[in-house]
Amino acid sequence: MVRVTRHQQRVWALQILYCLDLTGELNLAQAQKHFRNLRSANDLDEEDYYFEEIVEGVIKDLNRFDRIIDRQAIDWQIERMAYIDRNILRIALYEMENEIPVGVAINEAVELAKEYGDEKSAGFINGILAKVKGE
Repeated sequence: MVRVTRHQQRVWALQILYCLDLTGELNLAQAQKHFRNLRSANDLDEEDYYFEEIVEGVIKDLNRFDRIIDRQAIDWQIERMAYIDRNILRIALYEMENEIPVGVAINEAVELAKEYGDEKSAGFINGILAKVKGE
């Protein structure tokens, strides 16, 4: 059995969501294909993985999460945001609502932004999530 960290699973969730968003196929059927490919490529067994929970949760609540982001991102429309940034925000919103402490969700989102976003991503994401936290 392969032991996978939560951080790595967030990275995989981000990669899947990014790919689906980029191709305009943010749906569960396409996500399932990516799950199978990722499991195979990483020799993962058939247990439930957190990255799948994240992706499914984001897809199911996508419209609501996007409205929250739109409301907090003053002078920014979600369609104009970088694919990486908006998917990191979606993951963080999912986690903030699902038993992950808010501070942990924000910290993880900022770390993902530092790793995968541009030089302004971490500050942008932190600012949006701080506003959401304050609601």
